[in-house]
Amino acid sequence: MAMNFMNWLQSGRSTGSKAVLLTLCASLVWLGVQAAEAIAVRPDSPQNYTVQQGDTLWGIAARFLEQPWLWPQVWQINPQIQNPDLIYPGDTISLSYQDGQPVLTLNSDGQSVPVTGGSTAVVSAPNTTPVAGIRTERRSPEVRRESLLSPIPAIPLDKIDAFLSKTTVVDADTYKNAPYLLGERDGRTLYGTGDEVLARGNWQSNLVTYDIVRQGREFIDPDTRDVLGVESLLIGTATITSYNGDKAIMKVNSAELEARIGDRLIAREALAIDPSYLPQPPPFKVDAAIVNIGGGHDIGGQYDTLVLNQGSGIGLQPGHVLVVRKPDVIIDDRVGKRGFMQGVRRVLGLATGDRQIEFPGENAGNVLIYRVYEHASLALVLDSSQSISIKDRAITP
Repeated sequence: MAMNFMNWLQSGRSTGSKAVLLTLCASLVWLGVQAAEAIAVRPDSPQNYTVQQGDTLWGIAARFLEQPWLWPQVWQINPQIQNPDLIYPGDTISLSYQDGQPVLTLNSDGQSVPVTGGSTAVVSAPNTTPVAGIRTERRSPEVRRESLLSPIPAIPLDKIDAFLSKTTVVDADTYKNAPYLLGERDGRTLYGTGDEVLARGNWQSNLVTYDIVRQGREFIDPDTRDVLGVESLLIGTATITSYNGDKAIMKVNSAELEARIGDRLIAREALAIDPSYLPQPPPFKVDAAIVNIGGGHDIGGQYDTLVLNQGSGIGLQPGHVLVVRKPDVIIDDRVGKRGFMQGVRRVLGLATGDRQIEFPGENAGNVLIYRVYEHASLALVLDSSQSISIKDRAITP
């Protein structure tokens, strides 16, 4: 299998496919270094599953495995399939066991691009035959099939994009020193799409389009009580049409809310996550506190955004997946009998938790890191088995 895998890596794959493959390779290396983790197959896992239009690799993995991120450990490369890194609607994925370990394999028609659902076109194939010294060419019709299908993505980024928060976390000094809106020529104080506004600040070279943002809450690290940054609420976007020194004339391109005097202008942040990457756990221990849920709610669930108190400073990157863990529960055993010495210690006031029983917290859901700052990050709840609260922790699976 290793040789087939290396041959696959060296074969002529597309750039996107190689990127996916390299990610899987890195994941496999890390998983091999870590202590062996039991791969739990779901009790309701199907024996075979036919890929449907709209499926994602994460969703398919979740049909078979309790931990979808362990997909690379059970994915069996089939050397008879020309493009085993691409999974299309109509393909069948089968579950089997080798040496007691679960294995998932792809059953395809062996074509580099499946023809199911494709369009047809009649073309002519040349057939040359020399006749009396003259080159003649005879053509006959052939059928060419072109697939209308595309390989399934790893995550449904096109579907979850609407749930990704437009809020960012900005260092307090960065926000304070960012360019700001001064007003408008006619003296109006609120501005919308298409309006011309006047602004002032230190502008970045080669950057003309900015996000219009407004300060929200201050994010406090619940572990250290340090200020992580300020909430930067997206108001809209604006483009510089002309400027002179620190003065600029801008046009409002779009507005989620009406802009106003004092709103800041910051560089737009690109979403640094590729839908072709299967979310993977970080290769190090993470124990992050939840600073904020959604727009400041006490509880949350699927597709809510969590603000965590860990970021690039410890190595977190977009695409990492964490598990939300409930706090441990400590219960006083008031039913079981105490031993003689336990009774004596209690009478003397020395008994401290001798009858307290600790139960580990449960997993409440999986979250995907999609935006990272030095001391904070934003994570989307991919799925949740129960409500998520501000007291929960986000940890390495």
